[in-house]
Amino acid sequence: MAVHMTRSNEVQGSAAGRLLELLLPRPSSTFLLRCADAPGSLLVVDRSLPPSEGRKAVVATEKGLRLATLGSAFDSSSVWGVVTWVIREPS
Repeated sequence: MAVHMTRSNEVQGSAAGRLLELLLPRPSSTFLLRCADAPGSLLVVDRSLPPSEGRKAVVATEKGLRLATLGSAFDSSSVWGVVTWVIREPS
């Protein structure tokens, strides 16, 4: 597979804008969070999306916010936001 190299100063506003639109379709309700359980990972979390079984979500607990996969008996009132993307640093 061919790879095309682009210098960071050559990225046009429209390309960066398209990437942001993809990652943050609802900027007013979307947050970027670092995950302590997965160093080097950045979670894109949308608070406007309804939680559903099987989705990864940030859940409020007594110990703070935690990343969880929602099971069949999840409490929707404890869901802080739904994870839409996980961005990892290259290894």
